[in-house]
Amino acid sequence: MMRGCLAFLTDPENEEARMLRERYVFKVIPMLNPDGVINGNYRCSLAGCDLNRRWKTPNKHLHPTIYHTKKLIKDLHAERGLLIYCDLHGHSRKQNVFMYGCNNKYRPEECRVFPLMLSKISQFFDFGSCRFGIQKSKESTARVSLYKELKSCPNIFTMESTFSGVDIGEFKG
Repeated sequence: MMRGCLAFLTDPENEEARMLRERYVFKVIPMLNPDGVINGNYRCSLAGCDLNRRWKTPNKHLHPTIYHTKKLIKDLHAERGLLIYCDLHGHSRKQNVFMYGCNNKYRPEECRVFPLMLSKISQFFDFGSCRFGIQKSKESTARVSLYKELKSCPNIFTMESTFSGVDIGEFKG
């Protein structure tokens, strides 16, 4: 997913990408656990910490990539406002490409607009597989921690892409 995003955003021939680059600032961090990945992990740092669950109170010394990324996001939001935050993950059990988002019980649509738009423009994105809510077990994830702390940015998501294929569209099976 990251490679595709970067290829699209940096394509000098793509008019849509050019227009987006002119209007928005993109901060792209390709990997927050390079020490773990180099050793075969995809969620954990070399210290064995699941970095996906350290966003609520990251330690500057034990989880430096999370600590500094969170600080960057909060500083940017305070300075100019954050339109969207999207964490890219692979999913080992569910199929398709979908999002986990939060939920505003007074205005539930505000957290669903962006994923719905994606489903209309991409045959690979399945809105029906998306889930919106804040489970207690997810409170230390980037999605929930940032949603609660930033307050004025409903577009905070984890986009998941299957490890095991799709069950919709022309590539089903």
